[in-house]
Amino acid sequence: MKTLIICASRYGSTMEIGRWISERLPGNDVALFHVDDAPDPDEYEFILLGGGVYNEHVDKTIVQYAETHLAALEGKKIAIFAVCMDTRGVYMKGRFWGGWLYLNPLLEALGNITPIYADILHGEISPKKLSEKDHALLMHFYTKILNRDVHEVPYRTLMNKAEVWKFVEKTMARIEGKY
Repeated sequence: MKTLIICASRYGSTMEIGRWISERLPGNDVALFHVDDAPDPDEYEFILLGGGVYNEHVDKTIVQYAETHLAALEGKKIAIFAVCMDTRGVYMKGRFWGGWLYLNPLLEALGNITPIYADILHGEISPKKLSEKDHALLMHFYTKILNRDVHEVPYRTLMNKAEVWKFVEKTMARIEGKY
């Protein structure tokens, strides 16, 4: 099955996860692209769309790709994923934050197209790679929202190849009609 993996990745974690997905997919007809270089999905049968999470949503460039190519995505097998630190979400200040809500913009962009599978995968925060804006946003998150006494964004990784491969296995089971 001709497969296209498209990743919106600012700092490399989502692209690495895309590589792990490509390693686990059966067959050798798999193409992996950063969203900025991604081709039209017309010639592919199976498309995986994924992006890192910024400001409580999956990266807007993967959403824009889905909106731009909506007609070409119809009738295709599609799986989606987000990459972040908090995959479960939390109820705080009278509202639910994070987790599955991160995927809402991508799901809304797909409209009536229902992905065969979706998941939230763990990512990484590497302070040395962050833009000034993302650094400031994370400092605000740590100090104002979490009320932590930190002076620098801490390095954290929860990336897990076994988790990513399980995502691929569940996705392939859905394609084969198994649930």
